[in-house]
Amino acid sequence: MPDTTPASDLVTVHYADVELDNGENLRDLAVGDYLELAEPTAGMTPGTWRVVAWHGDDPVFPDEAVMRPVPTAEVLKLRQAASEKFAAITGGTR
Repeated sequence: MPDTTPASDLVTVHYADVELDNGENLRDLAVGDYLELAEPTAGMTPGTWRVVAWHGDDPVFPDEAVMRPVPTAEVLKLRQAASEKFAAITGGTR
C-alpha cells in the first residue's frame, strides 16, 4: 500500500543526527522500519516514526532518511498484529 502521508508531515534527517539505542545511527534502518523516540530529535517529535525513503548523493550509502510520524491508531494495530502472530507461534503461551 503506498504511503499517503502529506509531504508537510514528512521529516528529512541526516543519518548521523539520530543515534539508536544500540549506539548505531539511522543507517541501521531500512525503508519500512520503525523508530521510537522518547525525546524530540532532529526535527521529529516523541513517538513512533517510520522510514519511508533514503536519498542522497551516494546511491549505495544515502545519507538522508525521510521519516513519517506513525499515528497512535496505526501503532496499536501493529502491536495487535504482532501479539496475534506471537500467540499463533507460541500456542498462546508466554
